[in-house]
Amino acid sequence: MEKTQTLKTIWPPEILDLPQVPVPIAGVSGHTLRNSEKQIYFFRFEEGTNVPDHSHGAQWGYLVSGEMTLEVDGRTELYQAGDVYHIPANKKHRTVFSQESYVIDMADELDRYGQ
Repeated sequence: MEKTQTLKTIWPPEILDLPQVPVPIAGVSGHTLRNSEKQIYFFRFEEGTNVPDHSHGAQWGYLVSGEMTLEVDGRTELYQAGDVYHIPANKKHRTVFSQESYVIDMADELDRYGQ
């Protein structure tokens, strides 16, 4: 296998070529892939990004790299690279990223970001 390029992100060009996600929070960038039932997001969160309290449909994710503190319905957990999470539908939650982090996230809502 031959190394094709050095990236300043862990996401390969094939992910970076996917449609961008219009996230209305500073410090977040992402790309998405979806079918008629689910949407998968490939997010990058800058160190110190704070996603305030909100709720929506069910959400599942995998922390590829970095570290985040996730509070769901008043319960706080620290997540590190390799950890998975599930946020049940309509549960209030918020997240703080203590370092640059990359997350693969999946949701049932196809229009979460107005797409």
